[in-house]
Parts: sequence; C-alpha cells; structure tokens
Amino acid sequence: MTRTISIVGILIALAIGGWLFAEQSKNEGPTAPAVTQAEGQALLATASANFSQVVPALQGQYAQTGSYAGAQVPPGAGVSLVSASSTSYCLESNVNGTVVHEVGPGGSPAAGPC
Repeated sequence: MTRTISIVGILIALAIGGWLFAEQSKNEGPTAPAVTQAEGQALLATASANFSQVVPALQGQYAQTGSYAGAQVPPGAGVSLVSASSTSYCLESNVNGTVVHEVGPGGSPAAGPC
C-alpha cells in the first residue's frame, strides 16, 4: 500500500513539474515574444552595418553626377543595389536567409525586399 501511494505521488510530482516547465517555456523559450523581438532587432542592426558600408559609395556617385543612377556597390559587401534613380536608391541585403532593404538616402533598414 505504501509503495502504491509513493508511486502515485511521484507521478503527480512529475506531472506538475512537466506542466510548470511547459508554462515557463511559453514566456522564456526560443519562441517567446522578447526573444523574437531581440532577434528582429539584431537582424536590422546587421543589415544597417552592411548598408553603412555601401552608402558612402552611393553618396560619392551623387556628389559627382547629381544622380544615383549608374552607381555601383563595392563587391563583397553583401548588399545589392536593386534600383537607383536621380533622387533615390534601394539596397537589399540577405541576412541569415532574411531579405532586408533600405530606401535612401536617409532611410532605415526594414524587413522584406525593395
């Protein structure tokens, strides 16, 4: 009789522990809102660093010609110049499989393509 009560007690303790672990994982696990927000901020920060390497070349093109049309980005920067007109440009970067773009001049990185 004592063994049965002990086994039932252990099963109840394990069930409660499992439930508490599952509840905590909702708020502190890898899919928690705070974690996904931090990942998104890191993604945009990385893209911003990539774009900041290329913007001086585009500004140099504009200073010489008065237009962004015909500008080229330095090779190996991890950034593509998707469009360039006389007054604006759009850059794209692939950061860990996610496409991020920046419309310039003076833009800020945003998720998605141009």
